[in-house]
Amino acid sequence: MDTKTLCLAVLSMGDASGYEIKKRVEEVFSRFMDVAPSGIYAALKLLEREGFVSARVVVQDGRPNKTVYTLLERGRTVLAASLQASEGRHKIRSELVTLLMFADLLPPAKLRDVLAHRIAELEQIKAETEAATGVCRPGHRFLVRMGMELADAELAFLRRNVPGFLDELGRSQNRQDRKTSDDLVGSDL
Repeated sequence: MDTKTLCLAVLSMGDASGYEIKKRVEEVFSRFMDVAPSGIYAALKLLEREGFVSARVVVQDGRPNKTVYTLLERGRTVLAASLQASEGRHKIRSELVTLLMFADLLPPAKLRDVLAHRIAELEQIKAETEAATGVCRPGHRFLVRMGMELADAELAFLRRNVPGFLDELGRSQNRQDRKTSDDLVGSDL
């Protein structure tokens, strides 16, 4: 999804300033999409020029004025067409997956720290998801339930399997260290 479509999607949930859109993108959408929040203000200007959103300046006491954007019917139509054209692919881009794939090359302490961080991150996601009770769209409610199920399942898996995984890696690395040591003893060094 490009930045313009993402802005339209956020505005479909209600009027928002550029800052509010940027914040929502960073806090919500960046968890499951590659997004560039830096392009949001430029995208909003383009959407306004194209007649997909309107902008109004809101005067604030003691603070700079802010521009609030509203999704227009033409923008809603473009958003719906963009969503309809999407294949809905589900991609996983994860440094964690890469680290785990090559876990045998890392010290167990590094993996223990990475996995502890993931568990803390999942607990945070669960807390945020549980707090998302004010969502009104059926898709939002479905995603909240799905997010909770996925976080619960991953947490249960990690809690059950991390200790054995780290033990296995430690034993494997100890065998490799002994083999390397034996090879060095038998060499001409």
